[in-house]
Order: sequence, then structure tokens, then C-alpha cells
Amino acid sequence: MIFNWDVPELTSSQKRIADFIEKSGERILYYSETELANELRVSNATISRFWRKIGYENFKAFKAAILEKEQLSPQKKLKNSLEQIQNQQLSIHEHLLAISNNQILNTLEELDSEQFKEAITLMSNCRKLYIHAPASAEGIAVLMKHRLDRFGLDIEILQKNGQELFESLMHIQKEDVIFLFGFVAMTPEAFVLLDYAKRVNYKTIIITDLLISDFQDEGDYIFYTNRGELWEFHSMIAPTFLVENFILGIGQYLEQQSLRNLEKLSELRKIYKEILPRKH
Repeated sequence: MIFNWDVPELTSSQKRIADFIEKSGERILYYSETELANELRVSNATISRFWRKIGYENFKAFKAAILEKEQLSPQKKLKNSLEQIQNQQLSIHEHLLAISNNQILNTLEELDSEQFKEAITLMSNCRKLYIHAPASAEGIAVLMKHRLDRFGLDIEILQKNGQELFESLMHIQKEDVIFLFGFVAMTPEAFVLLDYAKRVNYKTIIITDLLISDFQDEGDYIFYTNRGELWEFHSMIAPTFLVENFILGIGQYLEQQSLRNLEKLSELRKIYKEILPRKH
């Protein structure tokens, strides 16, 4: 393990806790404090005192220290999730259903309804909506653009990285909105987009899996989504769920316009169905 225990200073109960942590390895990251107390048959208060005894504010701080020292890779995250499935004796489907349900519920718990309505109004009335979606968020951005294009919004997915971003940035106006996905950490590109917003006065909407980050100080609207713990295989189910809420919200706000556009789409399909048959 990664901690040097000051064994003589620990009580018998604290030694049992330390021993359990040593033997559990990275699996300790999956325990809650109550589960740990039940496993060791000690009180939650005993567990809480243990963290302070070894120099941590709480179990969360202890886990953070493990993550910082272990520097978990994508390979380790997947391995940890597979081990969790095996330890819980669940099928992959049962495991994914359980964690997805928890992540969606947690995302909804953190959702500010008023902020959500304001963001819907903002996107529905902007001149142009730009989407910044690095790495794993790219697929959701394509879905978002596909759906919102049908409602008549002007959408552009920004270049993901590097100086190519400037090619779009030079055209952004104060009547525009930037929709950013900010997972794990703020990228240099996200920093530039948020910093430039102060110069041009366009609004920014951010979806992030960080409850506490630099985004809180820099963005106009921040929406948290749960993608799982840092040491787990990250799921995109809750972020997709949140984005589809935005899509439906905009469709509702622009109801007449959206319905007219979708009716026109249906008419075009009927007229040219023999030439351009719909793919399944």
C-alpha cells in the first residue's frame, strides 16, 4: 500500500482498520464509511476518528490521497470496474444499470431548475450556439447538433484543440452562446473560450463532472453530471441524459418552430423516398 502507518500510536481498533486497508488495496476506494464500519464491526465514530488520527479530514480526503499517489490510468479504471462486477457477483448489465441509475439520480439532485430554464431560454434565443466537446464528449456533441439542427438553431461544433480553435473564435459575437463539456479538468482550450467570453460578453454553459473546480468561477451556467468515481470506468450515460433534457427543453420552448421544421423534414422524406430511401 502507499501509506506508512505509525503503528505504536494506533489503538487496537485503528490497527484493525489499517490492516484492512492494507489488505484491500485499491478496493478500499469502493467502500463507503458505513460499509467499512460494518465490515470491521466498529462504529462510524471510530472510523471517523481514524482518518483524523492518520492526518486526514475524512474518508473522502483519504481516497483523494490514494488517487493522487496511484495516478490511475484508463487501464486501471477499467480493471477496477471489472473487479467490482466480479466481487458483487453481478452481470455487466446489472452492474451498469445500477451505477447508471445512481449517476442519473445524483445528476438530477444537483440540477438547479431555475438555472436550467434560464439556459434553455438562452440557447433558444441566441444568434448561434457553439459546442466545445473534447475527448469522450464528442459523441454527445454530434447528437446535440443533430437534434438541435432540426429545430432551426444555428449550431457549430468547435475544433477540439490547438490553434484551429481561433478560426471559429474570431467569429463569435456577444449574441452567441458557448456550450462546453468540461470533464476531469479544465483544458487550455476551455480556458481560452471562457477567458475570451469576458472580452466579447457571450454567455457560457458548462456541463462538468466536477462539483468544485475553476469552472465555477469562470462560467455563467454550470451543470454537474455524475460520471462515476475517479477510479472507475467513466460512463457517459448521465451526461447524455442531461443533454437530452436540454434538447427536449429547447424543443418545448421553440415548439411551433420545431414542429414546423420536423413537418418539413417529413415532407422531404416522402417526396424523395424513392431516390433517397431512409437507412435503417
